Amino acid sequence: MFLIFDTETTGLPKDWKAPITDLDNWPRVVQLAWQIHDAKGKLVEVQDHIIFPEGFDIPFNATKIHGISTERAQNEGKPISEVLDIFTASLSKCEFVIGHNVNFDLNVTGCEFLRTNGRNPLSEKQPLDSCTETTAKFCELPGGRGGRFKLPKLEELYRHLFHEGFAEAHNAAFDVEATARVFLELVRLDIITREELQKN
Repeated sequence: MFLIFDTETTGLPKDWKAPITDLDNWPRVVQLAWQIHDAKGKLVEVQDHIIFPEGFDIPFNATKIHGISTERAQNEGKPISEVLDIFTASLSKCEFVIGHNVNFDLNVTGCEFLRTNGRNPLSEKQPLDSCTETTAKFCELPGGRGGRFKLPKLEELYRHLFHEGFAEAHNAAFDVEATARVFLELVRLDIITREELQKN
């Protein structure tokens, strides 16, 4: 089974190359959303959680992107430990974790696991990313490094595949929905190959 997930955060890391054990480097997660799909692509589970901001505020510039303010998170949020327990139970059903530019989500969520309980179950799963050189060649968007095609944003890849945009980009739940649709279409088109799905 496949777990497709996305986060919204307080911002960006100070150093993109820092390990997730550098807890002060990585931003805090303010929304964690995911879906589970079976091997045939059938939707099995949907989760969407806003996180209570324990010991931090959500900067205004981050709120402008995803719409989650400190006040909203205090009113609607759940403790990170509770959300991570639900996420861990979902992870235990899946072999793969999937996202668009998934390393960022793996790092910020992994860091939250380390802050909360010292163990990161994401490190035991096989990641698959829909933001790769392969999807860059598929979309053929100019402006990449060294004259190559640029890595597509989720909205760009979605539009290339389906010839339409999607609502509410930068809301983790909507981004998960879009990423799931993109992932399943990339598998159908054999851009993500069966061999990649059998690595373990």
